Amino acid sequence: MLTKPKFLELQRRHQESGLTVKEFCSNEAIAPATFYYWKKKLAKSPKKDFIPLVVKNTPHYPEQNYATLPQEGEAELLLELVYPNGTRLRIKKDLDLTQLRSLICLFD
Repeated sequence: MLTKPKFLELQRRHQESGLTVKEFCSNEAIAPATFYYWKKKLAKSPKKDFIPLVVKNTPHYPEQNYATLPQEGEAELLLELVYPNGTRLRIKKDLDLTQLRSLICLFD
């Protein structure tokens, strides 16, 4: 039975083989219809290139008559990303975009 990882490996080998789908499937003992089914199925899969960003405004309480000092390092923070699993990614103002991309990819 084919799974997504197995089909992706099969598809990679097909592309490298230079054979037609019919010839390749014959060599691999699978039906061409199965190959095309998986190809179509994976083409419909949503891409993970886009991650929606939900911005929550921190409520302001005007009735508070005291100020809190930022904790150590908080004054340098630009934003904080909180993933659905609870992981927090705190981003400093001077963080390079390349570093930011790398960090976000770690949690993808």
